[in-house]
Amino acid sequence: MLRIAICDDNCEDGEMVEEAFDKLPRGMAEYDIYFSPKELLEYVKKNDRPYQMYILDIKMPGMNGLDLAKHIRKSDVKALIVFLTGYTQYAMKAFDVITFDYIQKPITAEKLQEVIQKANDYLSMVKNEFVFCFRKNQFRVNCDDILYIQKRGRQAMIHTSSDTYKTNMTTVELWEQLDERAFSHIHVSYIINLEHIKAIEGNEVILDNREHFIIARSHKQKLKEKHLEFVKRMV
Repeated sequence: MLRIAICDDNCEDGEMVEEAFDKLPRGMAEYDIYFSPKELLEYVKKNDRPYQMYILDIKMPGMNGLDLAKHIRKSDVKALIVFLTGYTQYAMKAFDVITFDYIQKPITAEKLQEVIQKANDYLSMVKNEFVFCFRKNQFRVNCDDILYIQKRGRQAMIHTSSDTYKTNMTTVELWEQLDERAFSHIHVSYIINLEHIKAIEGNEVILDNREHFIIARSHKQKLKEKHLEFVKRMV
């Protein structure tokens, strides 16, 4: 069940959000409502059970929703952030903090359910575990933590944002665990996580850790198509 935190300083808007949640199918999500950014940040700081999604009102006195999102990002880079706003001019600024979506006020159960379903689809696609062995030791990493996989002869080098692992797996065995909607070949020896692509420029792909890779001509069109489909699913 998706765990969601809502932060909106307006009590009437908060009641509308609660009414929208009450109309959702049972078991789709659980939520907590906070009426100040400070209250939400105190919970996040003191508790080790993070929310998977934050629905934040953009226009709040003191600390607005954009600033609140930046504070949340300092401790949780993976959480899905959705902005609740009646001000369409904020929409583009919201994407500066890696926004998953935004909901324009007044909120409706239909729009809320659409966003939550999209979040569940996204999480099911990227949160699978990748299991592998090396020298009789078994390892597990979340698929969304994988930046890219590099084949070197019989070995596969699994690169994450924090570590690099080795495993003796064939390309076929790698793909048995990878979601083809979230990963793509850029070269016979490289598989890239589409979630971590920052840009595709000419014959290069740039990841969000600033690494650059050359795209083989035979994989360029397929990579662009798969990346476009991945982005469409997120919007």
